[in-house]
Amino acid sequence: MIKHNSEILNKLFFRELQDLVEKYNKIDEDTKIKIEEIISNLRDEELKTYLTNNPNKLLEIIEETKEIELDKSVVTFFAWYNSEIKEIDLEKAKEYLEELKINNYLEVQDYIIYREEKYLKEYAKELLEDRLEQEYYVDKLFSKEQVIEMWIEGTTKEEMVQEIVDNDSLEEVLELYPQYAFTMNGIEYRYSQIEEE
Repeated sequence: MIKHNSEILNKLFFRELQDLVEKYNKIDEDTKIKIEEIISNLRDEELKTYLTNNPNKLLEIIEETKEIELDKSVVTFFAWYNSEIKEIDLEKAKEYLEELKINNYLEVQDYIIYREEKYLKEYAKELLEDRLEQEYYVDKLFSKEQVIEMWIEGTTKEEMVQEIVDNDSLEEVLELYPQYAFTMNGIEYRYSQIEEE
């Protein structure tokens, strides 16, 4: 019942309520099964809540998977990315997920999503190649004594990058502040916002 004592408002309220009941009663058995399958396959309660609070995203999954087998990994990634980063469609989620599986990390927007720190080596190498050209980062990564020692020994930039990648905490060097993202196939993924150059 609504708070205001108004016959017209009560009629409008009950009409909308009736329309809503009719809408859900019209859902066919296949769609009902698909909805239940999607929600019950998600392990993360926050992702379940996101999809139940965003029926348009749930509907997108249903529409895209009518003729094909439901991929739990894609649904997990799609729901997480939409809830935490930015809205994307299911096709883009599939594309991002494929890249994440191939490289074990994904740099997208102002974020990096990755499995474990050890999988950031290639990303770190690329980033450090550029950063070691900038005084700010050289000063941040090395003491003056280290820089002098490397200069005397004739250490190349490539050797410096390799030493950092092999010996230092990459999350710290890359200034990442990782947060739990999601678990897929028993593997935990993290994400962090990345600093713009």
